[in-house]
Amino acid sequence: MHAHQGESMTTVLVAPAARLHQDDSQAFAQWLTGKSFSMLAPMCLLGLAVVLPILLLVDPVLHGTGVWGGNTQHLYLVAWHGCAVLYFLLFLVAARFVTSHARRTQILVAFFVSGAALFSWIAFISWMLSGDLSTYAIFLLTMVCVFCFPGNLRKMLNVASAATVVLLIFWFDARPTFYTSGAAVNLIALAAVSWLLDGFLLRLNRTLYREMCRAEFERARADRVLYNALPMSIADELKNNNVVKAVKYPTMTVLFVDLVGFTQFSAGRAPDAVVQVLNDIFSEFDGLVDRYDVEKIKTIGDAYMVIGKGDVTSVASLALEMLRSIDAYNRRNGFDLAIRIGIHIGPTVAGVIGLKRFLYDVWGDAVNTASRMESMGESGKIHVSDDVFRQLAGRFRFEPRGQMDIKGKGLMRTYFLLGLEGCTTPA
Repeated sequence: MHAHQGESMTTVLVAPAARLHQDDSQAFAQWLTGKSFSMLAPMCLLGLAVVLPILLLVDPVLHGTGVWGGNTQHLYLVAWHGCAVLYFLLFLVAARFVTSHARRTQILVAFFVSGAALFSWIAFISWMLSGDLSTYAIFLLTMVCVFCFPGNLRKMLNVASAATVVLLIFWFDARPTFYTSGAAVNLIALAAVSWLLDGFLLRLNRTLYREMCRAEFERARADRVLYNALPMSIADELKNNNVVKAVKYPTMTVLFVDLVGFTQFSAGRAPDAVVQVLNDIFSEFDGLVDRYDVEKIKTIGDAYMVIGKGDVTSVASLALEMLRSIDAYNRRNGFDLAIRIGIHIGPTVAGVIGLKRFLYDVWGDAVNTASRMESMGESGKIHVSDDVFRQLAGRFRFEPRGQMDIKGKGLMRTYFLLGLEGCTTPA
């Protein structure tokens, strides 16, 4: 996995997870508002499914058959049914079209406030008609259980609604039934339960949010490790399917780079110093891999392997940049290190092997030949095959090396890649 894939995916995954993990009030409020807003449309549809048939069918039938008699309170009930239909329709439309967090917050506040007023009205009507507050109780508990909203607004609305119902009944109903039947006590108890339940659900949602943040953070951290170990497409396939199918590439450019004489260089140095040098050099190579949009496959000791699935130009440019990079590193640190690079292009097979410590690797003749180009090259030079030369002819400058006996391949014409200015003809 080359650097740009690991770093870009880290930016995508870890940054949001880190923001969520902080559990700041603003992020929690936005999450909770979105969660509650998603329930607005289903709640309105349910309300319409209940109230609309009553308004269009039940009310006319009861009126037409004389069941209502001459009680004018029934007209208020019809009016309430009509207002309830408009209430649910209005917020159903708002739920379909409002997208911003600020507007969703405003819509939910309006829904709660107008709902509290609307159902305080039905509580009063129901009591005056039949001495029943069950519809109001269902509304109050449903609103508490279905929706959760940051702050104390809904607690205050529930208490204010219950207090309003008590005052309306006290003012307009001269009968003592409200107090003697225990309805007043039940209403106060209902308001208290709704207060406690609202607070409990708010704390529960905060705990859920924190656990979600923690899970997102841990998942992002695991993804970071995975994307740094495997190419992005391979990692995604492994995550989605638990297996990775091997892929055959008709043409793939393979580059090997080796630190010349590094065994002797490291012999007199402390282990941590040796590792630090390798880390510094290979980290610079990782940055170059990022720039040229190719893939780092692995490091083997002091060797480094890269593949390119597109134009061979990217790999050739990377090789030249690696030579400049090691020279600059030597100047900065006073070292005399050198690298040897080999490049070949040809068919390969790529896939993931193992069940633990997954390794994405590449096999085939192109890999073997690229390795031979590196091992049979010269210090400070880029040794390439005739196939690479033909791909780059006219864009890069080469030095012919003649024919060489390559193990497993026989005689091959090879070249040293020198730079970008023109091209020499093959010997």
